[in-house]
Amino acid sequence: MIWVCRAGKNACYLEMFLENNRIYLPWEGYKADLSKFDSVVDFRALVIKEKNIDNQTSVSNWSGQLRSFVNEMQINDLVLLPDVHSRKYHLVKIVNDYEYLGDKINFSHSRKIEVLVKDIPRNIFPQSIQYSLGAYRTLFKVKREDDILKMILMWKEETERAK
Repeated sequence: MIWVCRAGKNACYLEMFLENNRIYLPWEGYKADLSKFDSVVDFRALVIKEKNIDNQTSVSNWSGQLRSFVNEMQINDLVLLPDVHSRKYHLVKIVNDYEYLGDKINFSHSRKIEVLVKDIPRNIFPQSIQYSLGAYRTLFKVKREDDILKMILMWKEETERAK
């Protein structure tokens, strides 16, 4: 499985993600251990309480991302971290289960990562993949995983040969 995880607005937390070897949900609030939540209903109720909203589309969007981060992402899944400034991606691998780091810090929801490939140019992907990777959500599964991996591996091999 390959995911995209955004490091805050305009990738403002990307360096922290890479330096700490962790991905985080860069959202305010949600000061609770989400590993205790399992069902869609639980996550929906949490979002309604936390955000004080009742728009079903927004509730579904937020709760789906929370549930994905906590329950659906798996050890060895791959994650693309976009850097909007350089128009590049970093490919990382998840190396542990969801962790709640406590309510005393801003980034309480995390997963440890291992950085696999840095500075992957956006333009190695065809326009259709670039559009799909540009989705507005903070966290989502990518489509065309095999194509994306193949393009990254080809780019990496070409880059190493050129050295």
